[in-house]
Amino acid sequence: MRITLGKLAYKKINSTGKKVLTYDGNINNEDLSLEFSTKQENGGQHITITLLPKTELILKECTLRTDAKFTEETPIYLNGYQTWTDSREFKINETIPRLNPIVRPIMAMYGDYRFYKHNKNALHSWTYTYIREKNLISFVGSLIEKTGYTLFQYDKKEKNLVIVKDSVDLVVNKPRILFDIFIAQGEEHDIFDKYFSTGNYSAPRVEPCTGWTSWYNYYTKVTEKDILENLEAFSSRKLPIDIFQIDDGYQHAVGDWLNINEKFPNGMKALADKIRANGYKAGLWLAPIVCEKNSDIYKKHPEWVVAKAGYNPGWSGNFYTLDFYNEEVRQYLREVFDTVLNKWNYDLVKLDFLYAVALIKRDDKTRGEIMYEFMEFLREIVGDKLILGCGVPLGPAFGLVDYCRVSSDVDLTWENKFGSTMNYRERVSTINALTSTIGRQHLDKRVFLNDPDVFILRSENNSLTEDQKYTLFLLNILLGSLTFTSDNINSYSKKQMEIFKIMLKWKNKKINSVSQGEVVRVDFEVEDVKYVSFSNLTSNRGTIVLDSSGSIVENGQVVGKGGALTLLPYQSLCLKKS
Repeated sequence: MRITLGKLAYKKINSTGKKVLTYDGNINNEDLSLEFSTKQENGGQHITITLLPKTELILKECTLRTDAKFTEETPIYLNGYQTWTDSREFKINETIPRLNPIVRPIMAMYGDYRFYKHNKNALHSWTYTYIREKNLISFVGSLIEKTGYTLFQYDKKEKNLVIVKDSVDLVVNKPRILFDIFIAQGEEHDIFDKYFSTGNYSAPRVEPCTGWTSWYNYYTKVTEKDILENLEAFSSRKLPIDIFQIDDGYQHAVGDWLNINEKFPNGMKALADKIRANGYKAGLWLAPIVCEKNSDIYKKHPEWVVAKAGYNPGWSGNFYTLDFYNEEVRQYLREVFDTVLNKWNYDLVKLDFLYAVALIKRDDKTRGEIMYEFMEFLREIVGDKLILGCGVPLGPAFGLVDYCRVSSDVDLTWENKFGSTMNYRERVSTINALTSTIGRQHLDKRVFLNDPDVFILRSENNSLTEDQKYTLFLLNILLGSLTFTSDNINSYSKKQMEIFKIMLKWKNKKINSVSQGEVVRVDFEVEDVKYVSFSNLTSNRGTIVLDSSGSIVENGQVVGKGGALTLLPYQSLCLKKS
């Protein structure tokens, strides 16, 4: 794959006329210089395009055309806009469905619906993409998102790939990198190593973790008593999980993080002390850049609020984005994090709904630029404590969080039928979560550790079948490095506890390969023992083909030397290789 042509459209301040430049190298005119640099690096092409304005300009379009080749049957990887957006390999004849207009007023803020014009004849990916050719991929990705999001758009009619920089109506008056692109071909995991190496991203400083979080069992109704009961359930059994996290429901209202409600009579420091005394790291959920309409923040500081960020019936309805560039807001956030991390002594903060900071762009900053600067600010005020990012565009989070959600929230059912019908890509849904967990597995341990969301093994308070629960469990512990549950393990049967303990034994597994499709195959190792798992994600029966060397079930029973086995709907099978 090569860059064949660039296009830059702009106009001068106070001018009505627009100039359009096409280029395949350097440009120099009375308004600007454009430096086009390309070099071979890490086995690929590293292309950098820098704009040097000679006067104040308003950018209207920045694009690059490629000579990428694909057919109707070629798998193409599309990375969704943010954490919750479905991300997987598509075929070019598939369509990203348009969000139903009925739900746009309450759902459009969560994705790219308001600033990406839906095109039924195009597929689009954010930050990076690839075209699969059997066991190899043709990859292209952005190395710099701090100057703006990078969009990769596949045109079905023209059969080409165009790279678009988030820069419409941006005012520029100083040098600016427009594109910093890496292009390479090879084996998937090798290419992702080279991509992040070229971008100078350091390997994450943290290790794989296991833990418990309150959300998917107690939701906003969680109480101090619930936290202590579950803490006792783990500590009394001496189960060596790493993190014990308190999620949404402890605060007076979203935005009022230091005002604790009556369900937590002893306050948050006492709980952190109790968690740490039992040998676990203490985690706390916050949504730092939003506030709900019933919050004191919203009522007392309307000047802090810049936009509606969404609607949540579990809160007080509408919630809103705070102005990150207001120094009073920054000072408030510094106070919140100083209290949570230094006075209450929490070890990890789960930071949610982060996309909201970039809902409104500025004349002098793109959405991607705002997002990146906010992530830098969060990293600064959290310091050496741990960040779990969630609800965030992934490119601006690379290297700035320790753990990052790579999927939507799981549901207590397999699929959220309403969200699916509305074509809502960020919907709470177990299959939606698994799709992105599989699709984004190549990010794990490269720029952060992947959080695939929770697994559910309990029998009560969910509608998942036993096969669905095991499939969710298996893929989460294999493809994630932050593995949580919200189950009250006091309710576990002997079998459920045996399954749960697999998570602890396999925390440091090594993934060798992942084959995507309706039946997902994962080849992995645990302490030099080789395994293979198969997971049927559909409501139809699936067929798996065993290796000719033979595979053996965990209990030692030989199931075949080559040949095929049938998987029931949603069933997973994990085999030890002979």
